[in-house]
Amino acid sequence: MPILLLLLLLLAACPDESGRQCPPNTSLVGEYTLNRAANHDGGNECIATLDAGGTQPLAMDDAGVLGSTFCVGAAADGGPQLQLLVPGKGGARKSDLLPDGGFHFVSDTVTAQGTACVCDVTDYETFDGYLLSGSGPFALRPDGGLPAITGIAATLIDHLTLADGGAGTQCHCGLPCSLSYSIAGAP
Repeated sequence: MPILLLLLLLLAACPDESGRQCPPNTSLVGEYTLNRAANHDGGNECIATLDAGGTQPLAMDDAGVLGSTFCVGAAADGGPQLQLLVPGKGGARKSDLLPDGGFHFVSDTVTAQGTACVCDVTDYETFDGYLLSGSGPFALRPDGGLPAITGIAATLIDHLTLADGGAGTQCHCGLPCSLSYSIAGAP
């Protein structure tokens, strides 16, 4: 239960997004379900020490499925820009769309209170991956358009640190640490 509370609080800190429609001056790439599964890397993984003894990784093995919308438009430099919308997870996140279909989204840093770590933590998220094309390697069309996108392959990482320096705070997690998820997206 504390792990679920941590994740809900981390996600609740983002402002709500009003719908799954593309922002002005962008076009729909597609709507995808994002299946999330924990990567237990054994390195810098967030692990909470339980009051009853023992430890618990914070990344959930099956973190569920999220609906998402991907849109494409022009970046300030004129190149293609990918935008990601996930209902209830904030507004559109933006990333340059790389020639190989790659993307790199970074969230704003938020502070979460009442987490499984007991202490207040700051969190920022990175979402890195690729748009997948069923016709082979991803390549922009000669007119600059996108090929048919058949899926998404990505990694989502929450980077946690102790909020406000943590002076006088008893923390149940070894911070800084991270929660890592493999993402498989399908139309």
